[in-house]
Amino acid sequence: METSGLHHFLSGMAKAGSSILGAPKATALPFVTISRQAGAGGHRLAEALVAIMEREENHALFQGWQVCDQQLCEKLAQDPHLQVSMDSLLAEEYRAQIHTFLSSLLGTQSDQNQVARKLFENIRALARVGKVIIVGRAGSQVTRELPLGVHVRLVAPENQRLKRMAGLLGKPEAEAHRIMNQQDTDRTRLLKSFFHADIDDPLLYDCVWNTGLAPFEAIAAAIITLVKQRISAYSDAPS
Repeated sequence: METSGLHHFLSGMAKAGSSILGAPKATALPFVTISRQAGAGGHRLAEALVAIMEREENHALFQGWQVCDQQLCEKLAQDPHLQVSMDSLLAEEYRAQIHTFLSSLLGTQSDQNQVARKLFENIRALARVGKVIIVGRAGSQVTRELPLGVHVRLVAPENQRLKRMAGLLGKPEAEAHRIMNQQDTDRTRLLKSFFHADIDDPLLYDCVWNTGLAPFEAIAAAIITLVKQRISAYSDAPS
């Protein structure tokens, strides 16, 4: 989904929501958030989810889902009120406060907390509409109050994550290892700074999966079962 289609997607899904559930509740459609250790395969899982959803019989519920990652970054990078690079957004950089202070002081980029808050606003807007898979970016905490979210955490053995990262980045393992550790540090810091939460706390998620042992297709199938259960429970709950 291109950035130019983001508003179109929001308006279209908002109109579709009440007809699918038959009730004008605050959140009309489900969504999924994927938190992951670097190299654990968050995007692989998102792709597996979309592929299985397209084969589901309930077309009204499972057709038209979008993976929200790069287009969120593009939207922020194009914001005239922000100075932030696509590279830092895609890498989910969130550095120690002294680094962002110096960068904002020099005028090279906006304060990272300002950027994060704008990102969180966009994520909440998408989650309220539903039919989105939000990869990373503290999605589970940003959308915690919305009832139809299914929140997933992915982990994997370090050697497997390193091999995957080196392949994705096209870099030697030593450099991939440095980047992998930095990404994990930044993601941990983001949740701690904004939500006072430990990213590795399993109670933040509906389920935690080890992608070193479980195939992505099996994980995706289990998540779809959770989505169906969440919809059923929400529909049956008194208004």
